[in-house]
Amino acid sequence: MSTLLEEATVGEDATVDVAADRSETIAACKSSLDFFAAFILTELYEYGYPPILKAMWELICNSALLTKGKFRFALGIPRGFSKTIMLKLYVVWAVLFTDKKFILIVCATEPHVINFIADVCDMLDHPNIRLLFGDWRLAQTKDSGTLKVFSFRGRNIIIGGIGQGGSPRGFNIKYIRPDLIVMDDIQKKEDSQNQEMAQALMVWMLGTLMKACHPRNCTFIFVGNMYPYEGCILRKLKHSREWLSLITGAITADGKSIWPEHRDIDDLLEELAVDTEQGHPEVFFSEVMNDEEAGTVSGIDVSKIPDCPPHLDVGSAQGGCVIIDPSLGKKKSDDVAIGAVLYFDGLPVLRELNIGKFDPGKTIQVATFLAIKYGMRLIVCEAVGYQETLVYWFNVVFAQIEVKGIQVRTVSPEGMMKNARIRDALKLMLAGKLLLHRDTRSAAIYQITQWNPLKTSNKDDILDVLAYAPKVLNLYPTELLLDVTDESISEDFETASFAEDLKIDF
Repeated sequence: MSTLLEEATVGEDATVDVAADRSETIAACKSSLDFFAAFILTELYEYGYPPILKAMWELICNSALLTKGKFRFALGIPRGFSKTIMLKLYVVWAVLFTDKKFILIVCATEPHVINFIADVCDMLDHPNIRLLFGDWRLAQTKDSGTLKVFSFRGRNIIIGGIGQGGSPRGFNIKYIRPDLIVMDDIQKKEDSQNQEMAQALMVWMLGTLMKACHPRNCTFIFVGNMYPYEGCILRKLKHSREWLSLITGAITADGKSIWPEHRDIDDLLEELAVDTEQGHPEVFFSEVMNDEEAGTVSGIDVSKIPDCPPHLDVGSAQGGCVIIDPSLGKKKSDDVAIGAVLYFDGLPVLRELNIGKFDPGKTIQVATFLAIKYGMRLIVCEAVGYQETLVYWFNVVFAQIEVKGIQVRTVSPEGMMKNARIRDALKLMLAGKLLLHRDTRSAAIYQITQWNPLKTSNKDDILDVLAYAPKVLNLYPTELLLDVTDESISEDFETASFAEDLKIDF
């Protein structure tokens, strides 16, 4: 872009083209977070922002364009998901595209404020910004770590900053009051733990800080994390009628990362595993998931779920099976959960998981590959209503490609409510009578913490697989023995394509 702008002196035709491009570039910077970020963060920007952060951006940008009214936003963005960078971009955007005259930055400490404002200035100094909008420093009258005063874009602008507990009245510049107040992580975790400190901070925020704003027009933006303590300000603002809150965790309800290009689900679950291993899963749920209950809705202390001993692995197992919690496999339907369970003297261990929106063909393929991998002779499908037909299709496919030695059976709840089954399974896990292999522990633990025993609409596919593992042992003790040989399974299965080779319409 800068190269194109620099070509403005290369003749009349180029000048006309560049003028048009300049107008389009300005419009794109104003309307698109991705374009604006790529335009400024040329060395950092790699991939587009996710929909949830774009929604937050549009919300606060639209309010900042209004010249009358007070707007209060409480945003909860997972730690490690670029929230401070987005706020710095927002301040630059406000300088360029709004009528805001006094932008006040508030952080937990003054050094954080100084770093924040320094980065904003670096963004305004970027060659692309200078070429497109001009040099903001040409009419600068004050320049310190916490205060910048300059004339730019047709108005006098103040960018000031204070740490927690400071006084915005201390600036006292031409009697101008802040009309945009950005609060970036002003509450530290230890402040939320101490009731007196939390109360003092809230009083300071509502009184000293927010009462010092412009009398008719101000946008307040509070960005923080959810801490598992009553003194958490974000929690209070979430339930306030006067604040519009938009709060997200790092993992969606269907088990996906909200920003997989930035942090994928495996990375997030690994972090959960580390925190859980150290006995503090609540750190992950409060600061990464912004969960005000901090992952305790299930009532299960997941840190007390025993680890699976290393010696309980494939080589020492006496039995095993694949358990399937089926689904329709459509975009809006639940995920299919397929788990490989090994048994050690009657002790079930969930060894491997495959979860996704699998159609019946893919479900059969994944389940059979797992059975082959671990030498299992038994695949078990939950049989509730139409789901029982999956067994029929297993048998059709196995007959066509001559799979032998693997039996497909069903397991049913037999009138027992799902939450009751899961509750019993969780009791077994706490007692060390149902274990999670290290490869499945994070995904299962995450689902346990989100499971609400008072609801029937939980995402509980993994938990359903676990709940059936002890029952399968009682139903099929002989079929569970591990003695599948290479000769008992058709070699054609390894290369079979269910959609094309088998010619079966699932």
